Amino acid sequence: MKKQWKNHNVNLQRLAETIQNQYQKRNLKLKTTNLKNGYKIRLILTSIRNPAMMDITIKGTPNDFTIETKAAEYEDEAVKIGLFTQIFGGGNLILGNIKAREEEEKLENEFWTKIEETIAPLTNPA
Repeated sequence: MKKQWKNHNVNLQRLAETIQNQYQKRNLKLKTTNLKNGYKIRLILTSIRNPAMMDITIKGTPNDFTIETKAAEYEDEAVKIGLFTQIFGGGNLILGNIKAREEEEKLENEFWTKIEETIAPLTNPA
């Protein structure tokens, strides 16, 4: 999912730090990468058998930026492999990856539900 904000005058570094702090409080592992014109934050939930991951990418300028979320896609391939190898125990692989996908969807839904609340206090009138 991707959304754009215009005319909010938001310090993108503070936005990235705020998002990181929200997820660190939940004991998720984080990996942040500085991009040429933004930030990429990878969230990793390791409390389940197969880690769930979601990338949050913030790009643009304070007055015109986008935020995009993308849940990791490797689970889809693992499910296909699990279906193929089901007679050799691939069913466990399928179940683990389905659980990871569910957790990624929960993370993504929670993120988009709360992002406006996160941005609002960081908005500065120009």
